[in-house]
Amino acid sequence: MIDCFDGKYAFLSNFYPSAITDGNLIFPTVEHMFQAAKTVNIEEYKKIAAADTPGQAKRLGRKVVLRDDWEEVKDEIMYNALWLKFSIPDFRKKLLDTGDEKLVEGTTWHDNVWGNCTCERCKNIEGQNKLGKLLMQIREEIKSSM
Repeated sequence: MIDCFDGKYAFLSNFYPSAITDGNLIFPTVEHMFQAAKTVNIEEYKKIAAADTPGQAKRLGRKVVLRDDWEEVKDEIMYNALWLKFSIPDFRKKLLDTGDEKLVEGTTWHDNVWGNCTCERCKNIEGQNKLGKLLMQIREEIKSSM
C-alpha cells in the first residue's frame, strides 16, 4: 500500500506541479484547478488560477462564493482534473508504475474525505480516501485502454 503522497510518491499529490489547462487558463497544479472550479465568478476563478502556491489556491478557494451545484459536481471536477494530469505521459507512467498498490492519501490535517487522517484525533476514523480511489480508478482506466 502507498499511504503517503510524498517523497517518491509526491507526484500523486494535488499540490505537485503539473501544468494543466481548462482550454483557457493554465493551472500550475490540480489543486489550483479544483479550487478555481468552486466559483462561477470569473475574477475569483482567475485569481485562484494565478495563486503562487497550491496552499494559497486552497485558502482562496475557501473564501469564494460557492457555485450552487458544488456538492453535486465536485467529485467529477476532481476526476476530470486528475485525468488531465495523468494524461501527461510522464505522470501516466509514474501512476502505472504504482502497479496494483492501494493508494491512500494519508494526511495529518484532518482530511477524512479526500484522504485518511492518521493524527491522534482521527486515528480511529476511517477516511473516505476519495483522492486515492479516483487515482486507482484512473490507473485502471489507463491500463484497460492500452
